[in-house]
Amino acid sequence: MLRIGQIDYANIYPIYHHLNNHSGIRIVKGVPSFLNHAIREGGIDVAPCSSIEYAKSPESYMLIPGISISCIDKVKSVMLYSRFPVEELRDKRIYLTGESGTSVVLVRILLREKYGINPEFTRELEDASAKVLIGDKALFEYYNGSHSYIYDLGTEWHEFTGLPFVFALWTVRKETVQNKWGEIKAFIDDLMKIKADSKKNLAALLDHYTFKGLTSYQIIDYWETIDYNLSDKHIEALLRFYRYAAELGAIKNVPPLHMIT
Repeated sequence: MLRIGQIDYANIYPIYHHLNNHSGIRIVKGVPSFLNHAIREGGIDVAPCSSIEYAKSPESYMLIPGISISCIDKVKSVMLYSRFPVEELRDKRIYLTGESGTSVVLVRILLREKYGINPEFTRELEDASAKVLIGDKALFEYYNGSHSYIYDLGTEWHEFTGLPFVFALWTVRKETVQNKWGEIKAFIDDLMKIKADSKKNLAALLDHYTFKGLTSYQIIDYWETIDYNLSDKHIEALLRFYRYAAELGAIKNVPPLHMIT
């Protein structure tokens, strides 16, 4: 039986609403940082893991082609909320969520490359002048919060590069591909069908999904914002992100992309 990781956020629900009916798999839920650790340690076989996780150990993983968790421009759930304009954060502290793998690297890249600043980062929210939130917490504050300055990191990246941003890749342990190829192939076939249909009737999902603090319109609007593709443009964006991450020291080098064929 394949153990499939599920990011426990709204962004992936249109996929997992259907995937949960798939036989022969066991779903393991968690925030991105938990799933990164779980697939690294062998606790799960497959998951939409933080894109930075793949780059840290490309020899251990393979990628399912054609699918990701991305944004073309705005994302609404990976946000920098600040009491000051971003240009004034040079000597301030910025809180980084512990739930993220990719986004905490992304904000460091943007602040250094786009704004030319290298502020202090902290895990203590009380001492921070700004905060990076992801997932449902960030999304709730996007629609309901009250902040002086709001920066959508998907938009910030798009303005900087003209490219989409790939937050998560569907990652498979290499040993799982080798030892459970039949199960993996069947899973990928079903996943591709689910992806193709995932945005066709989002309103129907509201009968099964609620998000306290968001209206039905806001939930659907958010689902339509999230992009599940992994095109050549996405790959270009991913490799550029990896180049910046390597320059930052977050990864050793730009990894080759081992796609399952």
